[in-house]
Amino acid sequence: MILRRAAPLALLLCLIITPREVRALPAEYLPVRSPMYEEIEALAARGLLDSIPIYTRPLARIDIARALERARRLHPEAAHDIQYLRLERELVRELADLGAPCEARETAPLVDVGPRERRLRIQLAAHGRGDYDEGRAVAHFRARDESALTARGGVQLGDAFGAYEELGITRIRGERGYIDAVAAHTDLEVAVLRAELTARAGPLTAAGGYESFRWGPGSRGTLLLADAAGPMTFVSLQGTFGRLTATALTGVISRAESRYLAAHRLEWNASTRLSVGLAEAVRYRSQGIDPLYASGLLPYAIVERIQIRNASTDSVRGLERANIMVSSDAVFRPWPSLSLYGELLVDDFSTETSTLPDRFGYQLGVRSERSYGEQRARLAAEYTRVRNFTYSVDYGQNFIYEGRPLGFALGPDVENVWLQSAFDLSRDWQLRWTGDFTNHGEGRLGIPWVETQGPVGNSGLSGVVEERREVWGDARWLPRDNVDVSAGVGFRRVRNENHVEGVTKTAWLLRAALDVRY
Repeated sequence: MILRRAAPLALLLCLIITPREVRALPAEYLPVRSPMYEEIEALAARGLLDSIPIYTRPLARIDIARALERARRLHPEAAHDIQYLRLERELVRELADLGAPCEARETAPLVDVGPRERRLRIQLAAHGRGDYDEGRAVAHFRARDESALTARGGVQLGDAFGAYEELGITRIRGERGYIDAVAAHTDLEVAVLRAELTARAGPLTAAGGYESFRWGPGSRGTLLLADAAGPMTFVSLQGTFGRLTATALTGVISRAESRYLAAHRLEWNASTRLSVGLAEAVRYRSQGIDPLYASGLLPYAIVERIQIRNASTDSVRGLERANIMVSSDAVFRPWPSLSLYGELLVDDFSTETSTLPDRFGYQLGVRSERSYGEQRARLAAEYTRVRNFTYSVDYGQNFIYEGRPLGFALGPDVENVWLQSAFDLSRDWQLRWTGDFTNHGEGRLGIPWVETQGPVGNSGLSGVVEERREVWGDARWLPRDNVDVSAGVGFRRVRNENHVEGVTKTAWLLRAALDVRY
């Protein structure tokens, strides 16, 4: 549990900041895994997007379009930028709703009827992800779980309300005994992939549904709240007041087991050069969503004390115990071609007993961009270190959802170096090289430190360290607003595989991805 003296999130500070004038329009979210966020970060690094909190995701499509319109108005030369052109093509509908100039044209969806105030849209899509791994027992090309045939429907009602849902035929990911397959002898099911019901009033946005979230500037992954575990049932409230955005989020981990997540975050765009974020998250047990945790108005350590004191017996008080973590992140852009960023996650420090191992993680990164005529090159490097036992406690309130971490994708007891270089040949073509280098100790997600272990040093990785090295080269083609195709070849070398000393394996890898919408 987090250090009690950690600085709380004071969401009430928003009340003393004068809100800006914002024309409300329905908020449809851009999925957190959309490659368009790469373009958003590139424009923000050059000081062209200073009006949206780009590290509190997902973002509303209309807000991105509004930021693009502002960028074009203040910097007319941005209209010829490769990243701007890709985003413009993705957001044609939203730019039209704003009355903003736009040279791109949208490929019409299957159904698009009614005026903007009562619009119904239905869009079909195919998302294909596949790979070949020479190291598998049966080395063949196979489809990954993200592959799906989907239908995305959206209804807009006036300037405030919107409802959106994406249904798909995809692979059954678990608990097959409780899920009906689409057809006999298949592992396919019909599932809700994303859904949200949103309402806006001035600077406030309320939402609920089924969605993924990602907070922080990291590229390989973020530390407190990331999208590694996939979408969850949620309710949220967000307000933007000048350059400050405050978000309160509640997620359902398991309703049957009375397990919930709450998180709140402040993101402040101090200037075009500096963005700062402060966030707190808690895993708690309750018979339903707890209003004090869900509101985001109080520090979670204080909420926990209230709940414990209200309990009638010691045995019940133990059930009120929560697991709290905080994180802070910052992005500094000393020059338009360079961004420096970092995130610090604090789970617990050994202040009450010297035997308790410190549990925390940190991330440092750099991005650099250069123009070569109308083409653009991008370099990025990132280092992440998460100590053993982070995300897990001995009373079960772990930051785990569907067997995956709610935070950093690789879990605890890990250090990772992630490198990437990308070259944008044009709006339609991109070449990319990626290096992913991971050292993983024997610590595992969901395995906590317990007091009977006594003092345990976790400044270094534990046990026999598995060393995994992967390099990839990819080509990406985006000929239209509704087509995105990529293919790549890679090589992997694993030393001490599965933490067995001296076992080394290598393998050639292939991957392909296709996204088509209609």
